[in-house]
Amino acid sequence: MLHSFFFDTATSQPDIPALWVDEQLYSYRDVAGQAQRIAAGLLHVAGDAEPRRCLLFASRSGAAYSSVLGILAAGMAYVPLNPGVPAARTASIIRQSGASVMLVDRRCAAALNEVLALLDDVPQIYLIDNDTAAQPDDDAVPSCVKRLPMDLPFDAHGTGRDIHADDTAYILFTSGSTGAPKGVPISHANASAYIDGQLRLGDGFPGARFVQFCELTFDPSVHDMFVCWGSGGALYVPKTVEPLYNAAFIKQHDITHWNSVPSVVGFLHQFRKLTANEFPTLRYSMFGGEALPRTLLRAWMNAAPNSRMLNVYGPTETTIACTRFEISREFLDDPTHTVIPLGQLTPGIEAVIVDEDLEPVEDGQTGELLIGGPQVASGYLSADEPGNARFISRTYPGRWSQRWYRSSDAVRESNDFGLVFQGRLDTQVKIRGNRIELEEVEHVVQECSHASITVVIPWPVDEAGRPAGLVAFVTSSTLDAKDIQQACKLRLPSYAVPHRVISIDAFPLNTNGKIDRKALAQRCVQGDAVAQASR
Repeated sequence: MLHSFFFDTATSQPDIPALWVDEQLYSYRDVAGQAQRIAAGLLHVAGDAEPRRCLLFASRSGAAYSSVLGILAAGMAYVPLNPGVPAARTASIIRQSGASVMLVDRRCAAALNEVLALLDDVPQIYLIDNDTAAQPDDDAVPSCVKRLPMDLPFDAHGTGRDIHADDTAYILFTSGSTGAPKGVPISHANASAYIDGQLRLGDGFPGARFVQFCELTFDPSVHDMFVCWGSGGALYVPKTVEPLYNAAFIKQHDITHWNSVPSVVGFLHQFRKLTANEFPTLRYSMFGGEALPRTLLRAWMNAAPNSRMLNVYGPTETTIACTRFEISREFLDDPTHTVIPLGQLTPGIEAVIVDEDLEPVEDGQTGELLIGGPQVASGYLSADEPGNARFISRTYPGRWSQRWYRSSDAVRESNDFGLVFQGRLDTQVKIRGNRIELEEVEHVVQECSHASITVVIPWPVDEAGRPAGLVAFVTSSTLDAKDIQQACKLRLPSYAVPHRVISIDAFPLNTNGKIDRKALAQRCVQGDAVAQASR
């Protein structure tokens, strides 16, 4: 079980540090005790409610992490909610989750009223607070929120809730093509296969200090928590994701393990925070979620000279990461290495590169990456989700997997470096590590603008092919650009709101009669050139 990685360490070494958060350091004994009290309370209030899912509206607090473990120990799946996204998106996730119970920390309770106003069916909501003397009925907490009973005994063997490897451990919601986020249930077997593989690779060690930058709604958080706890390390949680603050945080707490999207490093580089030997305590630096530019790698090697550097890749549907490439100075010093490879498959993962007919391509040829193995999810939460077609059943010579996930990523295999990314096969992009379906953004822009046709493209794009934002093109809109953007901000996360909205009389078409997105990108190039010349 996923939570066993924590509780096994808590049993064998209860008094070593497990979690630093809210300016306090907690031992494994402390966190385990709080988690078990939460589990007992959940079992008391939720009973035999199905499905076994619990929403978690908590961020960067002791309550957030003890709740993750408590929900799992109660035999339920945790469904994290991000307080930083619009209320409409949060409400959509709550409706899709099917969960009848929610845990909330005091930090997020104030944001509940706006979300609850959008719901017809409100789940049972319980406050988790380390301050047991505080009352849940203060001005910041909605009146419907009750305090979870925390004085009940927890008996892992007497709960009546058997937990199986195929049971769901957590559900993350990613960008969807229909305008609504789609849920990805990850089972205990999926998650444990990943954590086991990482521990076998030696990515954690006793006494290690992991830092968690991302929110619980982003799957690298699972890596940070359970690789850390499975190896007897301590998880350090800064109060903010702001990179300049966290640069000082790394030095203050002698952090050994860094895991972030490359954009975080880009921000530090921009503000000249990557001086020589800036982070001498770092031993592991892991980057994923978007393309990794060589210029940032060089700067990071200079700042963290004692650190191994890993580029990892993996869709949420295949549980966190399924390939990794360790970057050496020799690799970076070779000018022919213009792209950072995806690298080798992690333990237990299988892959096949196929053509449009799902037949394996010739050695060295580019095709779509299929991913198989115990980390592949069973499908999306909704049986009606069109994306379920990406999960296929098929056998290939020399491979034992029979279920595969179609990644829509174009790759080729290199004899020297493993898999090499060649681009996307669909309209999905990543901005600052956040996955975005352009179709979802187009759907929202169209509804907000009342335009007859809407197209969204990633722009501008840097040297590594990494988009910094989105530009929306609309026709026949009754609103101006600022009004459309403002409406989008109420429906989309900030990273998915187009930073420019351009009205266009007619869209350019390619030879197949489809909208020519390359021509739209060229229009952005020309527009930027004109703007630059006029300065």
